[in-house]
Amino acid sequence: MCIFCSIISREIPSIPVYEDEKYIVINDIKPQARIDILLIPKKHIEAIFALEDSDRDLMGGLLLLARDIGKKMNFPGYRLQFNVGEACGQEVPHIHVHLLVD
Repeated sequence: MCIFCSIISREIPSIPVYEDEKYIVINDIKPQARIDILLIPKKHIEAIFALEDSDRDLMGGLLLLARDIGKKMNFPGYRLQFNVGEACGQEVPHIHVHLLVD
């Protein structure tokens, strides 16, 4: 089981920034910017290359959730970053997006 699945199943404690039936949002313990928030679908998908057409709504919802978190936290701007595959910096094999504020 990956670390994000362990967080989702509460085997590893965390303090979610947001959570619903499809997503959990947590602060990154190894931030890449001043603010680094991880938006994670609860469905285990290894990376973007493993997405199926049926994941379209889940991934669209992930981007809308990023928009909503940015608004709720009054960020004047932010970056969204997907790391796809270990060779490009993906450390956890569970799709997620970083919401970064420098």
